[in-house]
Amino acid sequence: MEKLLHAILWILEKSPNGRARLDLAKLLYYSDGVHFQKHAEMITRGDYIHLEDSPYPVKLNEALLFLKEKGHIDVVPKIEGNGIHGFALRFLKPMEGLILSREEKRVMMKVVEAFRGRVVDENRHYPNLYENYVVTPLFGSIPFSVARINTKIHILVQKSLLNLSGKMFRVLFERSE
Repeated sequence: MEKLLHAILWILEKSPNGRARLDLAKLLYYSDGVHFQKHAEMITRGDYIHLEDSPYPVKLNEALLFLKEKGHIDVVPKIEGNGIHGFALRFLKPMEGLILSREEKRVMMKVVEAFRGRVVDENRHYPNLYENYVVTPLFGSIPFSVARINTKIHILVQKSLLNLSGKMFRVLFERSE
């Protein structure tokens, strides 16, 4: 759970206006998914479930409670003209001994920059990761596997390799005549 704690704090530190709990859950999921696509390993190494409105790290509530009790984050109500509209999690102070690698921070920064405000239009930014969680049954465990998450990427790579090899074959065939 230590990696999850550090990932939460890192994302909140890069979000000056704070993040809603569900937006944070989605950012963690997409960060883990992008990292998994490149390295076949998740940053937080945790499990995710499909809730009604987002992919959700199973240990997120426990992690948020720990961070709040230790004074690393604060929970601030979003007050608008007609009342309270949710809560924002805000970064207060870092934890000692940051254990995120440079590559993990780079991947998370890429995801955070894709969603500067609220986390919307995920299917436009990360269609294969979005599809991976949407097709999972409600309250089911969201699997992270190369066969399931990378399907669209592999099809595109194979198609471009076939086109490239076909052109190379034609060039080699024409030169040999």
